[in-house]
Amino acid sequence: MIIKKMKLSAAVVAMAGMILTSAPVNASPKETAKPAAEDQKKENNQEQSKYADKVVAKVKSSSTLNIRKKPNTNSKILGKMKRGALGTIVKKGTEWTKVKSGDVTGYAKNDYLVFEDDIQAFAEKNIKKVAKVTTETLRVREKASKNADVVTLVSQDETYKVKKQNSDWAKVKVDGETGYVSKDYVDVKYKFKKAKSMKQIEAERQAKRQAKLEAERKAREAREQQTVQNSVQSSGSSSADTQSTGSSQSRESIPASASVSGTSTGKRVANYALQFVGNPYRYGGNSLSNGIDCSGFTQQVLAKFGYSISRTSSSQASEGVAVSTSNLRAGDLIFYGSGGSINHVALYIGGGQVVHASNSAPYPKGGIKVSNAFYRTPVCARRIIQ
Repeated sequence: MIIKKMKLSAAVVAMAGMILTSAPVNASPKETAKPAAEDQKKENNQEQSKYADKVVAKVKSSSTLNIRKKPNTNSKILGKMKRGALGTIVKKGTEWTKVKSGDVTGYAKNDYLVFEDDIQAFAEKNIKKVAKVTTETLRVREKASKNADVVTLVSQDETYKVKKQNSDWAKVKVDGETGYVSKDYVDVKYKFKKAKSMKQIEAERQAKRQAKLEAERKAREAREQQTVQNSVQSSGSSSADTQSTGSSQSRESIPASASVSGTSTGKRVANYALQFVGNPYRYGGNSLSNGIDCSGFTQQVLAKFGYSISRTSSSQASEGVAVSTSNLRAGDLIFYGSGGSINHVALYIGGGQVVHASNSAPYPKGGIKVSNAFYRTPVCARRIIQ
């Protein structure tokens, strides 16, 4: 009797075990798949909602979209959006939508806007991407390989246009040189534009006109100087004088125009900086004699005269006061960049020239040298010496 009870108990336990272990197998397929489906749905919704309250101008590349004070074509134009300019929806209407883009808030015609969920598809075909450096110092390599030669180095928060990319590498252009950066250390995203106010547009037009006039003036002066030089040579100037003139023109050192304009302090700063021409470039370096980079150079030179500025070119670009590149004087700082980001700074010395610590490719060649102030298009200029 006891044996029968034990056998019965064992049978009951075995049966219970079978029921317990087979329960998940017999569970509803919908229930087991539900968490994964919900996660996927959530991910899709997040992607779609990324531009939930946004609009992008879809006008032709050669045109602009007017932002008006009121929702009609007779209303005052407050600003303009170029193709690919991103805005935030303030109030959506059937024909007009009130948007905010940059410093401009007003009404734009719906016919020329891409809304919300359609922005992603539009961006893929029409908007360029940029890579923002997310690590302190990043190597730019000649090829998409960690074993490839280093072309140059870039700093954190600097931004560069992406030429093309794969899952691991992005091809970028830095100071005229093309190279590859690992996508583990950059944030690649679309580079949307912003609207510009009519006041800003007019200021830019005026700056271009002034720059053109300044370029024409310098060209005239150069022609006049050449005419005088030719006259002197043809009138029988000594060969020694001729050689001296040629030498001074070919040297990348202290030009006669280095102290043409500016305060007395600005002139002294420029002349002090010029004595280091020919010394080596070194990324992150702080020695004017043994190696220094662009922002270290400007920081060290100005510190000599009691001016304290920050260490990176991007942060220096917000110090002092803004000045037009058509109204520079010795001692001013000129900033250069790409993709909307500052990545180089130089010290203006007068006569349309700058002295700077330049990292000429391939790395680590380069050094402190004198260049034309417009060898690259300046982003902005700041005056530290008042």
